[in-house]
Amino acid sequence: MDTIKILIAESTDIYRLGIETAIGADSGFSIVKIVDTGKKLLNAYKINPESVCLLSSNIPDMNIHDIMGKLKEINQGVLAIVLTHSTDLFHLNQSLKAGVMGYLTKNAPAKEFIKIVREVNSGQQAFSDSVSQIMISQYTTYTKHNAIAGNKKSVTKREKEVLKLIVEGFTSAEIAKKLYISTRTVETHRSNLMNKLGIKNTAGLVRYAMREAGLR
Repeated sequence: MDTIKILIAESTDIYRLGIETAIGADSGFSIVKIVDTGKKLLNAYKINPESVCLLSSNIPDMNIHDIMGKLKEINQGVLAIVLTHSTDLFHLNQSLKAGVMGYLTKNAPAKEFIKIVREVNSGQQAFSDSVSQIMISQYTTYTKHNAIAGNKKSVTKREKEVLKLIVEGFTSAEIAKKLYISTRTVETHRSNLMNKLGIKNTAGLVRYAMREAGLR
């Protein structure tokens, strides 16, 4: 397995140490550089554009939107995770619009931290559990009061159940066990959702659910 290169932008000493400790404990990661400003991060990223960027939400010289814009000028496929104290939906929304792939609260356990970095490195969107629960709650509340319309047909009750579990991060096999149906049936529901909604992949389904819940 290739080592995942990490760039860290964090202005607070104690959090820099905590991140470095969590990452350093896993041989699958290599910290390329740790910086305390957005400008320094951009300079480091120019040299290491294949790195996953861990961006603190309180970087003093640049906001997340500006940093992401400049990172994309270097590499359009930038992989970035926001590290934050907040689970505020507005900040989450703005970060996602800016193009970040992950959103991680700073009080997340090291195991969860490592998991999210790996998922983002593989091209998946990933969120700490506390953030995911807020997203799921918002989506569930929305679907209780609103019918989801597809391009031609409305999404069925069972498809909504499958979509909710997809948003929660469950695999098709796990969803099958929860709903007492076969994995093939789950894949059929997933395919039907994509066709009805004009979506090409699972990440698109997650973004759709978030948008419908008012998170995008």
